[in-house]
Amino acid sequence: MTPRDSRRVFAMAMAFLGGCLLHLSVARAASWQNNAQLLYRHLGRLHWIAEGRGPKVLYDFIDLNAPNDHALFTRLAPLLSRDHLVVRQLLVGYLKTSSAGKAAAILQSRDPRAALARAESRFSAQGAPVAPIPVRPATQRILQANFQALTALEGNPWMRMAPLLVYRSQTGHVHVFQGYLTSTRLAAIIGRAGP
Repeated sequence: MTPRDSRRVFAMAMAFLGGCLLHLSVARAASWQNNAQLLYRHLGRLHWIAEGRGPKVLYDFIDLNAPNDHALFTRLAPLLSRDHLVVRQLLVGYLKTSSAGKAAAILQSRDPRAALARAESRFSAQGAPVAPIPVRPATQRILQANFQALTALEGNPWMRMAPLLVYRSQTGHVHVFQGYLTSTRLAAIIGRAGP
């Protein structure tokens, strides 16, 4: 076998192995996308910013330019300590061109939790008053993973009209709620939420 033939065989073997790894990766991704329990575990492994302490956990997706996300953030804040609640906020950046840069400013800050709380406390019609910054590759991977989970949950997030919450009930069932949350509905979700 000539050196040129060896290189060709090596290239074909690498292409085959790469295809196998891609197939395994897609198969693994599809499994959490189609199974509620695996999805809930997957959310736990993503990058989120937690607020509150307690045995009840809610996952909430936030785009810093989304008024509906801000409204839910504001409504949940006073309930955290009262209801022994942890809200894990998964930042996404897709709604406007500034969204990813604003999310990067939060995620790349020294204290993302404080930066997010500060941004949400000053929210206006133009979104959170955060100056967008360049998105580092590691932050881009976080935003892509969070966005992939969001699209797995709701299909087309650009059609999104209301916040989306994911929680596991005390009986172990995983629930996804998307829509306008009345006070009664929110209280029922928090009452059923488990770890």
